Amino acid sequence: MYTYIVEAEINSKKFENELARIEARLIELEVAGRIEKLTILKSLPETIKDAVRDHAETIVLIGTDKLINSAISTLAEFKATIGIIPLGEPTLIAESLGIPYGLTACDTLSARITTSLDLGKINNRYFLSTVHVPDCRTLTLDCDNQFKVSTITPATIDITNFGETSNPHDGRLEVIVKPEVQKSFFGFMKPRHFDRRSVFPFKKLTIKSTGDCLPIVSDGETIIKTPATIEVAPKKVRIIVGKKRSFR
Repeated sequence: MYTYIVEAEINSKKFENELARIEARLIELEVAGRIEKLTILKSLPETIKDAVRDHAETIVLIGTDKLINSAISTLAEFKATIGIIPLGEPTLIAESLGIPYGLTACDTLSARITTSLDLGKINNRYFLSTVHVPDCRTLTLDCDNQFKVSTITPATIDITNFGETSNPHDGRLEVIVKPEVQKSFFGFMKPRHFDRRSVFPFKKLTIKSTGDCLPIVSDGETIIKTPATIEVAPKKVRIIVGKKRSFR
């Protein structure tokens, strides 16, 4: 049994025709199901829990990365398979999973290639792709209680599940440290850019900052502040993926 959850921002006139075509294609492929359209009065966690109580075996998210990131902590509590039909922007997570945009995603859903993926866990909240620490200067990273990395110049830090040396089912995450290039006398006139980055794989990471607490950001929203502990949750969710995914 399928349940489809439509992001509130996608439930608008702009996407009305596209949603109608998607619904028709799902019927053709015999994967139609209950469609739930989120509103300010219908919360995402409760909609997911209602679907599970109604014995939904597959919960499909129709929308952007924001919907996926908002849903993943609740979905991680249950065994339902996750599907994605990307609509709107951004849809980088679906792209990494090899899921095409819009109507064509229905065929990927019907093909039902599934894989178990790791999640990142940050102070009891889960994430699928990446979280970000912007504008940090004095930060210490403790990787697996084996070594520490400290920043002493301005830098940004990404913690990602889709990395260069890791993939989302290898039991590791990556922390990517990107130091900012020191500005020249006229540097204030130029856009910010960053020096060569350093990449460290880990299973558990502790982030501590000197002085003020720093925001840890997902989709432009602060989800928590330092200090924080981030760890991998191996094979936590089962997701339908496409053939052109960025990992194997």
